[in-house]
Amino acid sequence: MHTSLVVIALWGLAVFTVIGLGFGIVLGVAAERFQVKTNPLVDRVRECLPSANCGACGFAGCTAYAEAVALRADVPPDLCIPGRASVAAAVAELTGKAAGDVADRVVVMTCHGTSAYARNEAEYAGIPTCAAAALVFGGPRACKNGCLGLGDCVRQCPFDALHLNVGGIAQVTPERCTGCGICVAICPKSLFTLYPRNRRIELACKAVDKGAVVRSTCMVGCIQCRKCVAKCPAGAMAWDGRTILIDHETCIAYGPSCNEVCTEVCPSSILHRVGQSPHPPLVEITEPKGA
Repeated sequence: MHTSLVVIALWGLAVFTVIGLGFGIVLGVAAERFQVKTNPLVDRVRECLPSANCGACGFAGCTAYAEAVALRADVPPDLCIPGRASVAAAVAELTGKAAGDVADRVVVMTCHGTSAYARNEAEYAGIPTCAAAALVFGGPRACKNGCLGLGDCVRQCPFDALHLNVGGIAQVTPERCTGCGICVAICPKSLFTLYPRNRRIELACKAVDKGAVVRSTCMVGCIQCRKCVAKCPAGAMAWDGRTILIDHETCIAYGPSCNEVCTEVCPSSILHRVGQSPHPPLVEITEPKGA
């Protein structure tokens, strides 16, 4: 009996070994026959890219851009915004194309209406996304142009450059921001704007309401006084009928001789020097009677 069991076990082992070898041979032949041939140049270009797959280049990820720039003559080597000039130079050398200038940009959050300065007019209890909240009468904030603070941008940023601060609005970490622009497209309030990294001033509000309406909803909102436009010696500030526009190239070219006079005349403190807080002394907004 014992001998029979050993024989059966050995036969079973032999059968399974033969079957395993057979499957291995079949899979090896299939892998060789149906393997997808890759272009070595595409592989080398792909290795140069930052693997962010952010889509800032206009293609569906780094692999798609690597294939396009390596195989198509009309695709320039300087489309990788997160990679900046170093990646553009490497891709240009590999593909034999001329690299143009890569704009070094950073995203700026054009709302500083934290819970201390901007009041709510309702409680939102729906799906916890900015996109959903914006569909319900523009969101719970009294200012319908301000940050909703539900973090759609934070969740989508591939570089961990955004977070929600204690005041309930999104905040940018410039050192981590690559200027990919994903948050620009995601924000339902269009509050993110791409600025040159070497900018001198920032506008921290995108309010488009009249001054009286802005004052009733937010302490740090633009009241459309347009003093900055009138006082800018470089002519870099403009008014488009709804909000303040900044020509950063003109501002940067003029240099610091103007002493950023635009930031000094702004009564709302929302036009400020880079690195300077736009917030006035902290005073909690009080809810109006009957709110």
